[in-house]
Amino acid sequence: MQKNDREFGFLKSGLTALRLQIGNLDQKLDNFIEESRRESQELRQEMNRNRAQIVELLTSLVGKGPDAS
Repeated sequence: MQKNDREFGFLKSGLTALRLQIGNLDQKLDNFIEESRRESQELRQEMNRNRAQIVELLTSLVGKGPDAS
């Protein structure tokens, strides 16, 4: 019976360690997702600024001759 208790203790200890690792990985995944969302939002904002600049530049060129500066 003592052998079973010891084996059960090892199993319980292993499961506890596994739970801790899963919790750690879950937290890392949450952090990664949040960082990815933030970076994606920043990229969209930069793309919108670039589009606005392109539209502004093209608009300023409308009606000018090809050699006009």
